[in-house]
Amino acid sequence: MRTRHVNVLFVSLIHFEHSLVKKKMSNAVSRIPSSTLTSLLPRALNPHAAVVDLITTHLTADAEPTKALDLSGLLPYLGQDELTAVVLHAGHSHPLPTLRFLIAVPPPLQPSPPHLAFLAHSLATARSFSHALDALSHLLRLHPTHDALPTLLLSYQTAPHPSLPGLLVKALLRRARLRHAFHAALRAAASGFPPDTVAFNALLAALSRADRFDDLWAARAAMARAGVRPNAHTFNILVAALCRGEDAERAQGFLEELEEQGFEPDVVTYNTLLVGYCRRGRLQDALHLFDVMPPRGVEPDLVSHTVLMDGLCKAGRLGDARRLFDRMVHSGVSPDAVAYSVLIAGYCNEWRVKEARLLLMEMVGNGLSSQGFTLKSVIESHVKIGKLLTCLNMVSPLRKYGVTIPLESYNCLIRALCEDMRPHAARGLFQWMIEDGQGPTLEMYNMVVDCFCRCGSVDEALDIKVEMSSGGVKPDFDTYHMLVTCLCRLGRSFNGKSVMEEMIESGLQPNEAICAALVRGFCKEGSLDKAELILKAFVLDLQVRCNKSYNTLMRAYCMTRSTTESLELQNRMLELGFVPNSETCRSIVYGLSRSIA
Repeated sequence: MRTRHVNVLFVSLIHFEHSLVKKKMSNAVSRIPSSTLTSLLPRALNPHAAVVDLITTHLTADAEPTKALDLSGLLPYLGQDELTAVVLHAGHSHPLPTLRFLIAVPPPLQPSPPHLAFLAHSLATARSFSHALDALSHLLRLHPTHDALPTLLLSYQTAPHPSLPGLLVKALLRRARLRHAFHAALRAAASGFPPDTVAFNALLAALSRADRFDDLWAARAAMARAGVRPNAHTFNILVAALCRGEDAERAQGFLEELEEQGFEPDVVTYNTLLVGYCRRGRLQDALHLFDVMPPRGVEPDLVSHTVLMDGLCKAGRLGDARRLFDRMVHSGVSPDAVAYSVLIAGYCNEWRVKEARLLLMEMVGNGLSSQGFTLKSVIESHVKIGKLLTCLNMVSPLRKYGVTIPLESYNCLIRALCEDMRPHAARGLFQWMIEDGQGPTLEMYNMVVDCFCRCGSVDEALDIKVEMSSGGVKPDFDTYHMLVTCLCRLGRSFNGKSVMEEMIESGLQPNEAICAALVRGFCKEGSLDKAELILKAFVLDLQVRCNKSYNTLMRAYCMTRSTTESLELQNRMLELGFVPNSETCRSIVYGLSRSIA
């Protein structure tokens, strides 16, 4: 009784506000003059009335206006009263051009909520629901704090169009105002103008995604009280919400309750329950539900099989998953890439790469596109258990089938080949990548350069550097460091120095590690003067003072030159700012003892 009294009161308030809005909009036509001076003129000479007439004529032309009306000269005579007059004159017969006109009105002048609500009603009456939704979205954007529901329900002389409350809910959801959409739906339902089933479904789905399950069931109750008939989609949303809330048992009870009420669940409903059971690890319940689907007149589809296979694979029951896959094929349901990927992922997780590889080849052979993460998983599984050659023998025919190998997979293969000290094979993958339209990355190039350097094949590493530049990949510090270090280690310090000079020309700054490699290399080759020049150039030109290189040079002098030459070198080093340490002293002492001996 109390609820009925509240509803009557709410409706009475609506009718009261409706009379005020109607009176205000009607009076605006007779109060078009907005200036004291112009109000003294006859209507035919009133510029405000002329502006209204001009705009109305433009909007109500028989043909759709080909270009927007230039408002620059009309703005001084446009106000809220003029906008109201335009809406009343043109909004009913030509609501879409009127809406476009209001949207084009420049600030600070802007249409009021009643203007846009009126147009939303006219557009809905003309069954232009998408544009009515645009009008409400514009209302919410311009007036975010305005309570749009009463205005919307009072926007027309007669009862509001039945689609308007639902459109308002959708507009609020479109602007991510879920809380306002929820309250608007409940208030509209209580006032006797409930949103339709589609709008309630959109609200229920949004509440489910936001995990607002209490509000979801409150909205469902309001929907039932208002007599809004649910459809299959409504029940699927509710079942999915129960499963999302990890209440699959209640979902099963809810399903049985719906069946008693005459609702026949479809395959989507059963699939939702299967997802809920599998997510909670209740495979026996999922298998039982799967088995009772055919007796209930619902045949499991591809999604049903895929969901159950995924649950079985994650539980380590690969044999059961494979039998279900075969059963699906024999029943006439063709697996898609997702179904194959689920089973392939299960095999990869158990390191059963042979089965995964054969299934992948079968999928590609059936004309299905391999999903990137599936191929990546198969390749990485082969690499991790040392089946590198087998993996390459698999990738080669896949490319002939037109399968694009993911960049991450190429990176994995190149890394594995380099770790296996097979730089030529890794370099060969670069050509595959280029043929696939994927350029090797800097990281890939550096891995191969490093591998060639570790194998002592520095000329091949230098060729890679040339390939990088021609391919638009600029060598970085690591590239040059690896090359300089390798050249110096192999007794080609002069070439190392040239590479360092190229590095400087490219805008990169050598550091102490490169200085140490060059000094060590020249000292090892007996070119102590060149080593000293390198050390001096690093200090004077690059402001890099490497004590390790200084001690390397001092040790070489003390071991091969006279004491006098060593001490002279020490003086030159002091001038460059080097400070002797314990290692320097040991080298000098060794040189003195050698000269005495």
